[in-house]
Amino acid sequence: MTTLNDLEKKHQYSFPKLYKTLFETDMLNWMRGFEFPLPEGKSWAEDVYPALKENPPLLLHSGGSDFELLTPDDILNFEFPEAWDTDTHHFIPFAKTAEGNTYAFYENVEIEGDNPIVLIWEDDEAEFIAKNFEDFIFRKMMEAADDIDKEDLEADYGKEDAIERYRADLKADLKSIGPYLNAGYMDVLEDTYNGEVVSTLISYGFKTSKPLKEIFSEMLDFEEMGDTFDHEA
Repeated sequence: MTTLNDLEKKHQYSFPKLYKTLFETDMLNWMRGFEFPLPEGKSWAEDVYPALKENPPLLLHSGGSDFELLTPDDILNFEFPEAWDTDTHHFIPFAKTAEGNTYAFYENVEIEGDNPIVLIWEDDEAEFIAKNFEDFIFRKMMEAADDIDKEDLEADYGKEDAIERYRADLKADLKSIGPYLNAGYMDVLEDTYNGEVVSTLISYGFKTSKPLKEIFSEMLDFEEMGDTFDHEA
């Protein structure tokens, strides 16, 4: 079994306190009680997910349809592409997207005592996403309530009451992460997840007190936010 200490030794990195707490309380484990690879005939959607749904680990629903936490073994054995300049850039991966992009801590930069989160694109760029891990969680959970593709949602939840079923799953995520996030973020998320449904021809959303960009500007803004840099040799 891969431990947090194993990961810190491998990547020569001390994870922030919140990450450590979530790791130790099994909040970063999307395979609770199961081992990968699954036995023949078993699948994550049919066998693992139902066991997670009532007390979801981090960002299970609110990370977005293309988001997936890496397992401890994935992090331990992460193979950095040859093109990445890992002599210059110290990335510590912890999640990925369906398109093959990677979320990572970026040790080269320190902001208010924490390392920022970057999204490393498949091409040669990386983008600053959040100034610390808690801000990253809040940003992802807010984005999950905005510009929700109707076709994708109905494919997952069916055509009847899809948005309300999705809301229930977002609220389950919020309840499970509640003990770990600061009260200010929780208040905004609770207001958002209880908000009126906003519907267009192609998308849903939940009404917020202010536009999402304005909320991010007020609560998450930092000098490098949205900046990109070349990370390849």
